[in-house]
Amino acid sequence: MDDKLEFNKNYETVGDDVLLFVGNQAFFLVRRFKELAASKFSEILWLTAQKEFRQISIMNWMRELCINEETKIMGGDIKWNSPKEVIDCQVLKIGSKGWQKGKVQIEVNKNINSKETQTSIKFCPDEPLEPKSPLDDIRQSEEYKKLSNNN
Repeated sequence: MDDKLEFNKNYETVGDDVLLFVGNQAFFLVRRFKELAASKFSEILWLTAQKEFRQISIMNWMRELCINEETKIMGGDIKWNSPKEVIDCQVLKIGSKGWQKGKVQIEVNKNINSKETQTSIKFCPDEPLEPKSPLDDIRQSEEYKKLSNNN
């Protein structure tokens, strides 16, 4: 495993940013990618395993777990996660100066009862962002430069 990733496991949710998937050079607005992922996930859930059950979805099969006639456990959410730390991606964040390389993780949750789908895109930069020092503004000031030149 890459030491940089081991050190920096700070996944943050990305919002109105742009994703660039490195392998196929595909660009997506995060908002649009979330819509596509949720739609595809819902489509997959409605596929059936056998021809004779075409009218019954996988989601309906998973609505309850029947242990026996008396014991039925109702389902809640169906969750899908992409593998962690293997999807190379770059993110262009609003207000940033350029693309940031890292890994992206995708999570899709579907509530069986409400049929609502939630998708989140999380990004972990390869290089941790350098925290801005509170002294940086002071060091850039004219007064500081004058004082440092006098010494």
